[in-house]
Amino acid sequence: MGKTMLAASYAWASQAARWPVVAWIAAETTEQILTGLDALAGRLGVRAADDDAAAGAARAKAWLATTTQPALLVFDNATDVATVRRWCPATGATRVLITTRNRAFLRVCEPLEVEVFTPAQASAFLHRRTHVIDADGAAELAIELGHLPLALAQAAAVIARLRLDYAGYLDLLRDFPIGDYLPARHGDAYPAGTAEAILLSITQAETTLPFARQLLSILAVLSPAGIPLPVLSAPGGTGIEPMRLREMLADLADTSLITFNEDGTAILMHRLVQRVLRERATHHGDLDTILDQALRLLYVFNATLPNGAQTWTARPAVEMFIEQADTLYRQAHTDDGLPADLLALRAWCGRYLYDLADLTRAIPLLQTTLTEQERVLGADHPTTRIVQGNLTIAIAEHRS
Repeated sequence: MGKTMLAASYAWASQAARWPVVAWIAAETTEQILTGLDALAGRLGVRAADDDAAAGAARAKAWLATTTQPALLVFDNATDVATVRRWCPATGATRVLITTRNRAFLRVCEPLEVEVFTPAQASAFLHRRTHVIDADGAAELAIELGHLPLALAQAAAVIARLRLDYAGYLDLLRDFPIGDYLPARHGDAYPAGTAEAILLSITQAETTLPFARQLLSILAVLSPAGIPLPVLSAPGGTGIEPMRLREMLADLADTSLITFNEDGTAILMHRLVQRVLRERATHHGDLDTILDQALRLLYVFNATLPNGAQTWTARPAVEMFIEQADTLYRQAHTDDGLPADLLALRAWCGRYLYDLADLTRAIPLLQTTLTEQERVLGADHPTTRIVQGNLTIAIAEHRS
């Protein structure tokens, strides 16, 4: 619907008004909230040297609750009411803005419903993006796509790239063999025409842009909060030369399938675009291969990170790596068990958290990893024993 973009517009306006603090926190998981607020504490200068993420987050919340300066705190794509409420400052001058699809938030927050475009807004949007002036054609296309901003953005990008009129795009859309790409609709279905519009954009990009399929597939299984460029451009990762990689990402941004964050250091892909790509991969039996490619990419990036006492010097990169690894873990997790390489990557995350003295996060992560490793590798496997030793040390330090 564009709820994140609406929140971003408000954040940019606050920034333009020179508010001292404008903080954007990815809020799908408790981990994201903790690491986001902990990073804010560092920027505010209130984080103690030996604070773990929870302690740092608590300091940021306390600062926001006592400040008399104008401040904005955005929780983007929040999922759990209790978790977000726990980390909302209850006093002070800070304004809190939450974007969510969970309607349970309506019981505790003042709502601002974000609707689809009106017919007039949809037509104006299409005219502005495509430079095709045809009121009836734009209206027909908007109806076909349910006036949904995301679908209209995909349509406009294809129309502009292929120099189509609205009728020509509608012919492509209606002829698109959606059943060849996605399983039959069930459960949480897409809005009208959205999957077709997204997949049409994807197939057009993959037909005309080299490396598009490889890049889009990998981005679909990594964090929707953003994939930093250092992950994609680590030597030996994607196999694409760095300058060529930037050119390819810029071309994909022109298709509206991805965007760059404000300072150009990370790639963002809409969650619904990610979902369509993952469902296509599952339908064709390619998802495991894509997860393996993303796993190799994270292994390459992991080799660039310091460990032991030096982990503190690269804390932002380490936290970002943990976020990406956790996303991959959630995508790959099945009752059949996890790949040994992914379990080893999780073990590294636990070790990094231990090195950062973040034992409240390290211990549960190491515990779940140990359980999985015992099931997949066996209790006597060398990697299992290493995790068991790290867990034992972490628990002993936490108790002392």
